[in-house]
Amino acid sequence: MIKHEDEVEIIELQQEDLKNVKKQVLVNPKDGFNGFMRMFIVGENGYTPYHKHDWYHLTYVVEGEGIVKIDGEEHKLRKGNVSYIPPGVIHGFKNTGTEDLKFLCLIPIEGGTY
Repeated sequence: MIKHEDEVEIIELQQEDLKNVKKQVLVNPKDGFNGFMRMFIVGENGYTPYHKHDWYHLTYVVEGEGIVKIDGEEHKLRKGNVSYIPPGVIHGFKNTGTEDLKFLCLIPIEGGTY
């Protein structure tokens, strides 16, 4: 399987507890992967919900600057940062720069949707 991110739909997320966030489901079980690889695009002043769930998150920052709040502690993010968020741990991402914060997020199959 080979594809380019330009070929994958960008989904604008609409929830009360997030702002200016889009995602792309780049790889999923239909591609033969036992999980999901998603690209999140958090625009200027944007943020994801502060939430938790029963699966891990493994993230890699592709571009931009921000913070990830994990279990009440804030960590600065920039291009090249990797984070692992264990199952059941509350977390959220926020863009602190003027450019998009883009990060890849890998999760197991039980945590994803198409």
